[in-house]
Amino acid sequence: MTKRAVWTAAALAAASAVVLTGCDTTSGESGEVSGEEPRIALVMSHMTNEFTTTIAGAAEAKGEDLGYAVTVFDGEQDAATQVSQIEQAVSQGFDGILVEPVSTDGVVPGLLAANDAGIPIATIVQRASEQSLAASYIGGDEERAGELQMQHALEDLGGQGSIAVLYGPMGSDAQITRNEGYETVLAENPDVSVAFEQSGNWVTAEALNLVENWLSTGEEIDAIVAQNDGMAVGAVQAIDNAGRAGEIAVYGIDATADGIAAIEAGGLAGTVSQDTAGMGELGVETMAKLIDGEQVPDEVLTEAVWITAENLDELE
Repeated sequence: MTKRAVWTAAALAAASAVVLTGCDTTSGESGEVSGEEPRIALVMSHMTNEFTTTIAGAAEAKGEDLGYAVTVFDGEQDAATQVSQIEQAVSQGFDGILVEPVSTDGVVPGLLAANDAGIPIATIVQRASEQSLAASYIGGDEERAGELQMQHALEDLGGQGSIAVLYGPMGSDAQITRNEGYETVLAENPDVSVAFEQSGNWVTAEALNLVENWLSTGEEIDAIVAQNDGMAVGAVQAIDNAGRAGEIAVYGIDATADGIAAIEAGGLAGTVSQDTAGMGELGVETMAKLIDGEQVPDEVLTEAVWITAENLDELE
């Protein structure tokens, strides 16, 4: 089994455990957390797609390896819910907290609560607007990922044409930062216009509906740049449904199993891998150091790698 397949299986198991228990998903042979292990709360923005479940699965596995019990919380894309979960982790005496902010601003009260309690807290996958309140950021170089994705899309277009952009939730760190990478590249390509741009909220079905609406207008679209693979897959499906397969190139980010399958099937032109499982692992490794009182870097970044049908073996 490939490493990617192993992490996908772990992620699915993690997602199932969160849905069933709503609390700790790390267990020993008895099915109970021993109580002797240091505890890390992993407060995710949501647990509805492969990317987030892979992060959680990898974090839990690394926690088990290092002797830490990792509890996964589902923020359900609601900032107030997420802050409440951080406060819950504080009141329950967790030793450390990793949070993927639903909102860059909305997570700040949670960061303050952890700081007031003297519990180390770090952001993972997405930064906070007041990032100095977090001990570290662990994740991808999102601006570089957006820049790399847009560079390849516009190179394929020969530096001219019309594109559409599918954003993540507006105001989220990944949406903002990946878009900064887009803007850098678009500024260097004045012969490329943006016909449509809208949030699909990371959701495949929302992206499918948006792209179907865009296509129905008859306005020219030469390529679609999606801020994650889930939305890219929805765009591919909409193009197929319109009988226009092969006419409009689609580009994603995250290198999820669905995204890779779409590349293998010829529907997705490429995606950016930032080592999703590696983010979960690094998050727990970094938090373990913080709990032990060690100094850690302000940022712990994975590498952005462009993936197409020609180099899929880099993910093995």
